[in-house]
Amino acid sequence: MMKCKFLSIKYLVVMMLLLNLTQAFSQKIVRGPYLQMATSTSMTIRWQTDVATASRINYGLYLDKLNTSLSDDSPKTEHQITIHKLNPTTQYFYAVASSNGILQGDKDNFFVTAPIATTSQTVRIWALGDMGMGTETQSRVYQQYLKFTGNQYTNLWLLLGDNAYGQGRDEEYQMRFFDYYQTERLMKQTVIFPAPGNHDYTPTPNNYRIEDPLIAYFNIFSVPTKGEAGGIPSNSKAYYSYNYANIHFVSLDSYGQEGADRSMFSRESGQMKWLEEDLKANKQKWTIVYWHHPPYSMGSHNSDTENDLKTIREGVVPILEKYKVDLVLNGHSHTYERSQMIKGHYGLEATFNQKIHGVSSSSGRYDNSTNSCPYIKDSKKTDNEGIIYVVNGCGAANSGSQSTYPHDAMVYSNNKDGGSLFLEISGNRLEAKFITEDGSIKDQFSIFKDVNKKTELKLEANQQSVILPASWAGTYNWQHDNSKNEAVSVSPIVTTKYIVQDDQKCLQDEFTVKVASTYTLKDFNLTVTKSGMAIDWLTTQERGIVQFEIERQNKGGNFKTIAVISTKAKNQFSDKNLFYRYLDMVNDADQSVNYRIKTTDNEGISYYSNIQSVNTTLKITD
Repeated sequence: MMKCKFLSIKYLVVMMLLLNLTQAFSQKIVRGPYLQMATSTSMTIRWQTDVATASRINYGLYLDKLNTSLSDDSPKTEHQITIHKLNPTTQYFYAVASSNGILQGDKDNFFVTAPIATTSQTVRIWALGDMGMGTETQSRVYQQYLKFTGNQYTNLWLLLGDNAYGQGRDEEYQMRFFDYYQTERLMKQTVIFPAPGNHDYTPTPNNYRIEDPLIAYFNIFSVPTKGEAGGIPSNSKAYYSYNYANIHFVSLDSYGQEGADRSMFSRESGQMKWLEEDLKANKQKWTIVYWHHPPYSMGSHNSDTENDLKTIREGVVPILEKYKVDLVLNGHSHTYERSQMIKGHYGLEATFNQKIHGVSSSSGRYDNSTNSCPYIKDSKKTDNEGIIYVVNGCGAANSGSQSTYPHDAMVYSNNKDGGSLFLEISGNRLEAKFITEDGSIKDQFSIFKDVNKKTELKLEANQQSVILPASWAGTYNWQHDNSKNEAVSVSPIVTTKYIVQDDQKCLQDEFTVKVASTYTLKDFNLTVTKSGMAIDWLTTQERGIVQFEIERQNKGGNFKTIAVISTKAKNQFSDKNLFYRYLDMVNDADQSVNYRIKTTDNEGISYYSNIQSVNTTLKITD
């Protein structure tokens, strides 16, 4: 009996060891890795494994030198590690590991930290809504985006809500979101900043309350609620803001309830009070706000008849206009709809009046087509200059439209093609392209800020040239020499105006370069000759001088101009000595006569020489 008992215990131990080994070797990633909460000095990496295991991230500047490691030894299936003390705008490679070794880590496993806020660099953004349906259209939209961007890095990935159909459950996120996107490089490299939609709210007993732990969205995504990435802390997972380069982003919740009788977009809600506080404090050049339900749409949803959409248009849009938001992105309607820059329209579609609410009549496509110049905004203006609204709810399907489709405020609408929105922001230029599931670009628009400038510069006396930079990134045609460069060096001798335009003559900068005059006047002499009073002088290093005036003062009188002499430099810089003479025909006189030379430069500024005097009896004969 004792022997049998010993064998049973030994068998049990062996089986437990085999089970542990089987679990160890079966460890694999089933979700992710995916990136969250990017800042200029940190990055959060999340992933899910099939069995509970320790969490570890190896990272470094080079793929073959992942010399730094962070770990959490407590076994779990949901893993999250935040790396701190990183350098801004820097690429880092990483590998996801457990206590038993590397689970994933190759050339595609890398990220780039955010730039320091307010700095300018090229930022590429992928935005789409209603994508989590698990359709072939969803796959095609994704593949066409990857094909379009090629090797270009995508910095940000914006989710506009309804990220997993039909009720946003965890298993639906796995099947219809992660299984579609985690197989390609984008999810490993690009930080996701989501917004929730109505389909992300699993029905719960407490009436769709925000941040309910039963709602998978709030467990799956980590967002900067404490202002970790800039902006005012929201202290809510439902809405938040962040900065990236010179862009301020705001993600809102358009569906959750703050209470039984208080919607997220009611003026008394915490979200709306925070929104106004956040936008008021924002100092970034660009502001992009996104949420799920659109204020303007006649796609699969109707912004005239649906109360959620009307409430947003009437209550939220005025706040966005007050704080000069540039772009609003929404989903919900399974179409693509894009307005021009509009402002002041809070009513039904029929009340939209282009002459009243349209800031520009251009399509904004900036593609050489008729009436397609880009939209122009001025950061220094305090009044609202209009907002562009994009409904982009066709990430997995495009279906449905209202009887009055397209909405009167829209300059382009598409109720046939699935697609996504690509944004590229570089300095003061924003470019947007709607990339459809067949790879074509059906819509595009451009916004420029702080262009069409009129600038005055001064070429100082010690300068030979000055650099003139165009105020935009794009194409250039300098009128004075047909140069095609973004900046030119000029060396004017006199005050000169320079003009640069883009190829489509939509943009124009004017530079007035004022030239500081230089000259030295010397050897100013008076000589009595048989023909009259010879007035001689010499100049050296003459530039920017327009003329000389000889002024004479008779005894008891004022100085009066008796002659105007043009410069011999002829609007050029002269490094030679230039000799000037004027003969003053003086009548017989016995008097004291004073002379001086008045020099005028190209800016109209005058300079006077010392006074030269003669006191003699002149007898002038032919």
